[in-house]
Amino acid sequence: MNVLVLGRRHKAVSLWAEKNSESQVHMADPFPIAKAQKIDTRAVHKTYERWPALARDGFRVKFDLPTKGLRKAYVLGMGGSASGGDIISGWLTERPGVEMAVFKGQLPIGDLSDALAIACSASGQTQETIDMLKTAVDRNATAVSVSGGGRLKEISEKLGVPHVQMPEVIAPRYMLPFIIFSTLAIINEGLGLGCEAEVEDAFTVMEAEGSDVSISTMLPKNNAKALAVEILNKTPCIYGGLVSKGAGIRFKNVLNENSKIHAHFVGIPDAFHNEIEAWEDPRNDFAPVFLRHTADDKRDGTREDHMVRILSKAGKSPIQVRGRGETNLAQLVSMVYRLDMVSYYVALGLGRDPFPTRLIDAIKKNG
Repeated sequence: MNVLVLGRRHKAVSLWAEKNSESQVHMADPFPIAKAQKIDTRAVHKTYERWPALARDGFRVKFDLPTKGLRKAYVLGMGGSASGGDIISGWLTERPGVEMAVFKGQLPIGDLSDALAIACSASGQTQETIDMLKTAVDRNATAVSVSGGGRLKEISEKLGVPHVQMPEVIAPRYMLPFIIFSTLAIINEGLGLGCEAEVEDAFTVMEAEGSDVSISTMLPKNNAKALAVEILNKTPCIYGGLVSKGAGIRFKNVLNENSKIHAHFVGIPDAFHNEIEAWEDPRNDFAPVFLRHTADDKRDGTREDHMVRILSKAGKSPIQVRGRGETNLAQLVSMVYRLDMVSYYVALGLGRDPFPTRLIDAIKKNG
């Protein structure tokens, strides 16, 4: 069965090496620093090296929030700024008693006096997020905003809403670890999650992951590079369960932005009821990527195993990606970190600068 597994405990558990001859394993790395220096005009890989530090900085934010009566958390944002909420929401599915939702454009009707609303915009200029913050305040939510400044900060000050200032990075999408952990810190303060030990474990795992996926770590030990090789000339079809859904959405989005390629994400178990049938298509320019998390539903996991076997027998070379570490949060954030680096290496492999987003900028410029 032809399956690439990028493993959980991550002792370079890549079957890429097994699938290639000894000479290929030791061939020149297809993603060397010299290539990055020619293509990557803003040294994006150096920003990725900051991710463990950005995560720690995010969790240091502190507020005196009224905890009495708060029963749910809402993250308000768009695009990459909402990714932190998507990822935390998946993690919280395994923590009973905490209700969380991510809203992208419009809030539910009614009184929000029992809700902690976190408005997040890395640029600080996102109109939908600003509008949602105003609505949340009007509906009596306990609100906090997180941004790199801009209008969201200005409006927060006018409304008397506490604001978290993001550090500077080269582009908003690379702010993700700060967004995840500052949001988590705010929810922890407002709803009393008691997650400090799990967060500290996640930091330790992120630091180890950062070393393993660094541009200086060569194949076959670098699982991010190994996965990039597998999907380089294909369209990734990404699958993830309830816990890993946010990681899958983020991977799809960053493949679009960094790599400038199409990618698709479909949630599990929905894929078992429709998406799987599309693999009858004889064309072979798609790459199935399964994001596996130990906390995902066991029945869904069994069906995923079966789907992997079906696709393998059909010659589709399914790829399974697992985070590292023993805690749910560590597995999730290490998976996200690795997949972002995959998108970076795909960009290098295709000769594309990961930094600019010309079409997004054109859309924004024209309304």
